[in-house]
Amino acid sequence: MRRFSRATLGLVLVTAFLLPVATNLATGAVPEQVVPYLWLSWPVALVLALVAAFVEARRGPPEAEPDGGDGTAGDARERRTLAQLAATVRQQWEEEAGIRMLHRPRPLNVRWSATPRPVSARPGAVLGGTVGGRPLRLRLLGGLDEVVPRYLALPRRQLVVLGGPGAGKTVLAMVLTLGLLERRGEHGGPVPVLLSMSSWDPHGEHLFTWVARRLAEDYPALANPDVFGPHAATRLATGGHILPVLDGLDEMPAPLRPAALAEIDRAAAGRPFVVTCRSTEYETAVTSSGQLLATAAVVELAPVDVPETISFLTGGTVAEDARWAPVFARLREQPGTPLAQALSAPLMAAMARTAYMSPATDPAELLDAARFPERDAVEEHLLDAFVPAVYAARTALPGTGGGRTGTDRCHSPEQALRWLAFLATHLHRQGTRDLAWWRLHRAFSPCGCRVAALVLELISGLVGGLAAGLSVGLAAGLAAGTAASVVAGLLVRPPVYPQQVNIRLRGRGRRLGRRLGSGLTVGLATGVGAGVGAGLLAELTGGRVVGLLAGLMAGIGLGVSFGVMEWLNTPADALSSASPESLLRNDRAVMAIRFLVETLGSGLVAGVVVALVFERELGVMTGLTVGLGTGLSIGAAGRLVGRFQTGLPAGTWSWFLVTRAWYALRGDLPWRLMRFLRDAHRRGVLRRNGPVYQFRHARLQDRLSSPVPSRPRGPRR
Repeated sequence: MRRFSRATLGLVLVTAFLLPVATNLATGAVPEQVVPYLWLSWPVALVLALVAAFVEARRGPPEAEPDGGDGTAGDARERRTLAQLAATVRQQWEEEAGIRMLHRPRPLNVRWSATPRPVSARPGAVLGGTVGGRPLRLRLLGGLDEVVPRYLALPRRQLVVLGGPGAGKTVLAMVLTLGLLERRGEHGGPVPVLLSMSSWDPHGEHLFTWVARRLAEDYPALANPDVFGPHAATRLATGGHILPVLDGLDEMPAPLRPAALAEIDRAAAGRPFVVTCRSTEYETAVTSSGQLLATAAVVELAPVDVPETISFLTGGTVAEDARWAPVFARLREQPGTPLAQALSAPLMAAMARTAYMSPATDPAELLDAARFPERDAVEEHLLDAFVPAVYAARTALPGTGGGRTGTDRCHSPEQALRWLAFLATHLHRQGTRDLAWWRLHRAFSPCGCRVAALVLELISGLVGGLAAGLSVGLAAGLAAGTAASVVAGLLVRPPVYPQQVNIRLRGRGRRLGRRLGSGLTVGLATGVGAGVGAGLLAELTGGRVVGLLAGLMAGIGLGVSFGVMEWLNTPADALSSASPESLLRNDRAVMAIRFLVETLGSGLVAGVVVALVFERELGVMTGLTVGLGTGLSIGAAGRLVGRFQTGLPAGTWSWFLVTRAWYALRGDLPWRLMRFLRDAHRRGVLRRNGPVYQFRHARLQDRLSSPVPSRPRGPRR
């Protein structure tokens, strides 16, 4: 049985004892006609105290699934959860690999070996001891197709992958994740989950707390306790069932990197993990702090050699295409030129293949030594040419991995470049790599956020004012709604994260009944208190005591609303990867349904009380009209802005709409932003990491966000 906190016990004590005592001591401060009813404060306080205890008890962890004492049922549920998670993760990254065309016709065979940098632990610590008193020698080398067996051969399965910018670290992490999932039945290990480290603050969040949070965000169904058990994400993260593949230590702020290494070394001691980072940044973090990963093997990606680069660039092209012949001849003759150095990075080789995919382009322009005197000049040109090239075709590129292909409205390269540059600049200012639509309003200045809040509040105020105007007059209603909106607009803050909704009825009837029962319990208890107050008010005005009936009816309406909203907030029953589009659809559905529920619930509460208590003064119809107008105002404000939150957070869709509309009017974003982002993802400009988009590579984002005298052009034709 769950133990109650001191705060809960104190609340019960104050509610059940001190409040009635204070009420009775204040008998001289209330009218005489109310004094006979003060005894009602005791039963009301008792009911409220019981409700407080009931609600607090419900907040505790649900009871564990019965397993007959041998743990078989719980183990079976864990195996089912891990199997579903593994299948979902595999489907997610196979689709991403298809979009990046990693297998068209084949990925670059990137070579790797143990790093010579002074950032590794001693071989004995990595390999687990000595043989015959002699220290072990660490021999780690191979290609992209050998990374999975080499990793599984490590005693502790802890690996750090280093490499230069664009060297293929993320691709290796994807290949390793998919390979481990494919062979999971053989090695029986945990489920590998690829996570971007840019969202982790090691000073404020434990490693596995962050992993659990990311699991819950990327796979929302894990929050369903009826299907996956209580606290499934936390249980999987802390129980050794997840293999975190931590991509992009270098994408964290430099001061946080040593702390991240220390936290990984402490929290994941003895557990498998993978970390990727740029070579120079990792060496700086280790040498400046003295902190390293004590039992992890550290390997470094090697530049791609010339034959492999040539094989990659000719892959997928017709045999008669001789446009690359001068370039290949120069690469063979002079493998140390700036062009050869640039194309030795897998990212730049992929950029070159895309930029010169059209038969109308001429790769021989890359041989111009005056135009490209250094490696950086070649790389900047390829980055600049990438976006115009992928949008010049006007339709989505092949290998888009499902969904509609080439059916979205075409955008010119100039339009796409402007919009992507705006988004890249926005992310650069926010210091993040994650493009989350629900945080797009952060592109506003603080003053701009207040203006957006005022706009949303005015909308909700006009809705409520029009409804209230049916009873008190249109002018008075609009004036009151506008005045309240202006005041509230200066105080509200936007919601933090989009909400989920599950409207499936099949198999969820019992849960709906439980939610309605708990909601009615809370609603009726609240109704008793409201009824006593309304009864006292009716007695003061000379009417009959109808407050108890009004309170009970209002409590029923409130309880049904509360129960339905709690039921709707239950996550889905099957695991799936949350996409930006699915989160937007869910948040929009949450807003619509809860607007209706909260409007009717709040309206009925206010309308019934007003109609019954002030029946003689106002009339029943007038009271109901006033109540429904109040409910409309509360529902609109709660869903659009977040001012009123009846137990559940407000939606983020309205903030996204206002932000997108403003920047679309300025020409900085398209009106159909989500469709544009989905299309950019299919073209390979963006990648998807759970519910957020990221640019294909940090270097592409940095290049798009950098100030340049004029927008770059595509390759010569």
